[in-house]
Amino acid sequence: MTAVADPPPRPVSPATRMPALPAAPTRPGFPVLACMAPLVAAGLIWWVTGSVFVLVFAALSPVIAVAGLLDGRRSSYRQRRRDAAGYAAAMAEAGDAVDERLQQLRRDAWRAVASPHRILGSPNDPDRWADTEPVSVVLGAGETPSGLRLDGGQGRPEQTELQARASVLSRAPITVDPAGGIGLIGPPVLVRALARSLIVQLTGQLSPGALGVRTPAGDGWDWARALPHVGRGTPGRRLTVTEGGDLRPAVAVGGIRLALADAGARLPPGLATIVSVHGAAQGEIIRAPGHPAGLEFTPLLLAERQTDGFAAQLTLEAAAAGLGAAGAALPDTVSFESLRNESSSAQTAGRSVDGPGPGSLDCVIGRGADGPFSVDLAADGPHALIGGTTGSGKSELLVTWVTAMAARYPPSHVTFLLVDFKGGAAFDTVRELPHCVGLITDLDEREAMRALASLTAELQHRERVLREAGARDVTDPRGAGRLARLVILVDEFATMLGAFPALHAVFVDIAARGRSLGVHLVLCTQRPAGVVRDSLLANCSLRFSLRVNNRADSQAVLGSDAAAQVDVALPGRCVIGRGTAAVQSCQVATTTDADVRAVLRDSPVGPAPRRPWLDPLPDRVTTAGLALLVPGGRPPDLLLGVLDEPDRQRYRAAGYDPTVDGNLLVVGGQGAGKSTVLAALAAQAPQRTELVPADVEGTWDALVRARNDLDVPDGGAADRLLLLDDVDSVLARWGEEHRAAALDLLTGLLRDGAAAGLRAVVTAQRVTGALQALPALCPSRLVLCLPSVYEHQAAGEPAAGYDGTLPPGGGTWRGRRIQLVLPEGPGHAGHRDHEAAQRLVEAVPSVLAAAATPILIVVAGSATRTSTTLRAARPPHFPDILDLGALAGNRPGERLELAEVGSGTVLIADVDTWQAHWPLLAGLRQRAPVLFDGCSIADFRTITRRRDLPPPLASARARGWLLGLDGVVRRVSVP
Repeated sequence: MTAVADPPPRPVSPATRMPALPAAPTRPGFPVLACMAPLVAAGLIWWVTGSVFVLVFAALSPVIAVAGLLDGRRSSYRQRRRDAAGYAAAMAEAGDAVDERLQQLRRDAWRAVASPHRILGSPNDPDRWADTEPVSVVLGAGETPSGLRLDGGQGRPEQTELQARASVLSRAPITVDPAGGIGLIGPPVLVRALARSLIVQLTGQLSPGALGVRTPAGDGWDWARALPHVGRGTPGRRLTVTEGGDLRPAVAVGGIRLALADAGARLPPGLATIVSVHGAAQGEIIRAPGHPAGLEFTPLLLAERQTDGFAAQLTLEAAAAGLGAAGAALPDTVSFESLRNESSSAQTAGRSVDGPGPGSLDCVIGRGADGPFSVDLAADGPHALIGGTTGSGKSELLVTWVTAMAARYPPSHVTFLLVDFKGGAAFDTVRELPHCVGLITDLDEREAMRALASLTAELQHRERVLREAGARDVTDPRGAGRLARLVILVDEFATMLGAFPALHAVFVDIAARGRSLGVHLVLCTQRPAGVVRDSLLANCSLRFSLRVNNRADSQAVLGSDAAAQVDVALPGRCVIGRGTAAVQSCQVATTTDADVRAVLRDSPVGPAPRRPWLDPLPDRVTTAGLALLVPGGRPPDLLLGVLDEPDRQRYRAAGYDPTVDGNLLVVGGQGAGKSTVLAALAAQAPQRTELVPADVEGTWDALVRARNDLDVPDGGAADRLLLLDDVDSVLARWGEEHRAAALDLLTGLLRDGAAAGLRAVVTAQRVTGALQALPALCPSRLVLCLPSVYEHQAAGEPAAGYDGTLPPGGGTWRGRRIQLVLPEGPGHAGHRDHEAAQRLVEAVPSVLAAAATPILIVVAGSATRTSTTLRAARPPHFPDILDLGALAGNRPGERLELAEVGSGTVLIADVDTWQAHWPLLAGLRQRAPVLFDGCSIADFRTITRRRDLPPPLASARARGWLLGLDGVVRRVSVP
């Protein structure tokens, strides 16, 4: 029996003319001539004959007129009777013709549909299963437009009734398109009977290869579960029958949903057709395309006994048509444990279980129509593409596939590099397997470039290994055991390419060269169409498609619509294409944490596999941790940190050799790790380094000492390293003269120090303003994290290398990413800075100890304050503390003479007072040092008449200048 398509609207039949009403006979007129003729004749005869008796004929005129009228009316009546009889006969004939035509249309309509009784009554139909599209089903018999047209008619009741009768085809098949889903409402017994009718029609019209059937669990559906359509692996579409208020949305594109419920509220949304069954002979269309709402019909119901033997008959016909080898029905779920136990049981029972061949990656990932379903990435690939919408089971497929390969092959045979653009959660269960050599989660731009460099380096490494072995590819016996196959699994591949298009080129390169080098790609994405280029797709011979939203996505992956028919209620249902072979279906196994732990437990113990992708540098690196990151090799004498070299697939210890690298400039923001660098260098070479914290006094003194050492060289002195912290911060705290002089000292040291074995490590937060010359004087540069890309560029680094998210200690060293090594123990940066600052404070002597003479001259910014401070200190060697200004005020007109100043005296006055007592100052200057407390450089020069700069003073400390008898200016502390 040929499959029947949904019939188009019936064409309008050739017009049939309605019998015309007979014309009404005309009413006879008054016979004027017949009436006047006797009168005229009688008059003429009388005139000729003169006989009066002739006038008697004139009386016949009215008689003749009346007789003529009566005869005309009699003839009209007879004609009307004859016309009425003819019209009635014509109407009866037209009615018979209409009935005959309607009967013919009804027969044609039923012949054009595949009614359930016709299907059940036609076993071994040679024309069954032509799989014609589209398909329709018959709900029952009811009234439909006939398409019959009657022309003519004058609106007589009998004509109107005949036209109405002709326009409606009663007891005609009521057909609907099942593609949009059908909902049946009513008593369970009745809706099941109508559902049987619909299932029989669909399975009778569509072959098991074109239609799969999924029935509800429970009693009453055993007859349907025996149909050959149930559990088909790759049907063109799937009929899903649900009942009992299953409210899941309608199935995927191309699927058919048949939902049974006792009320409309218990039907799932999105059904195109809804039918209410009120009784065995009464049904009503609630909604259906092409039919008016409220249309009543007699449903075609089937009792369960009427379907006895139907499934068996279809099974025989399917086998005869070559459609009976589909195997067992696919299960809704499969556990990984069951597949593994089945494989173990087969080996225990001695059944033949093929072992993996050399270079094979064959493994079982689920269950197909014929049993366990296996794929071999090496043989079927070398690369695979996986498509599927959200929730279809893509990540579960990746996890199961990885676990299945890990269960069968050791890490020396296959390794996995996992890339997840959903945050890494997809691979949480398998990342601990020894086969996994890296897990990459959401990348930023720098990590993307690092990925590109690492993967390119891996290809070069494999080419080098094969070349050294003289092997053509990984399957060549000469290269056996040298390289494990590397499977790169990427979840959300389209998302990665959208964010970093540059990665497409390296994946195309891997796809082209991967087969010979043993590198395989498994690319997983929701929609590959328009995202994955043809050059990459061409090498992905192994295709997986889970449920997709439309036929276009299924075609893009498989070249078939099959994946668009996958039931939304079956996550893990997968359609697989291998090259040009026919697609197959399987249910992917579900892998649990316990399954992965079991595989991990059974994995052989061996050396860790080589990692083609190293994790990003850790945020914190200690000396102990360095040995784990960079095993073997002798570390440099002055270690800076760990250097990331993705293009060489390694970490390397980065060192600083002052004699080779010259002066080092370290630039970084607040808390970036500048002091850590200095503390680490100082801890490694305490005998030849001088750590100078960011102190206005200590930095100046260090620069002056270093300059003096250069000016008076010591031929036997060893190489030295001067460590200056936060130079820009110190410069900002100096006055203009000290700042200019310090810059001269610093640039001189950087320029001339190498000849005397002196190198400097200078740290700064930014290289701007007065420090712009530093990069030219420092051959080596370490740039740590900076607040902005502009400051990064000002430090001499390209804008593309800026990373504002670097952790403390992270930076760039010679174009590569570095993480500084943290000094351990009490020698950490903060502790060393504190110690150095404390030493500076302790190194400044008190003025009371430094003044070795019995008299002390004090030039004070505030004589009163200084007097009060010194008196509060109660210096035993200076019992007499005199305020020269106050003394002069008490002795107006008198001057203090030099002879009056005895031993143990401190004379205090401001600049103006001392200028007023200049002879006294000049005389005392020969016998006593001068202390400048709270004075400016101008005050110092006014009193001393000198142009040189005294050392800078820290504003937060009680500091002063002490001009000794030897003419040397020293920094002293003032009580």
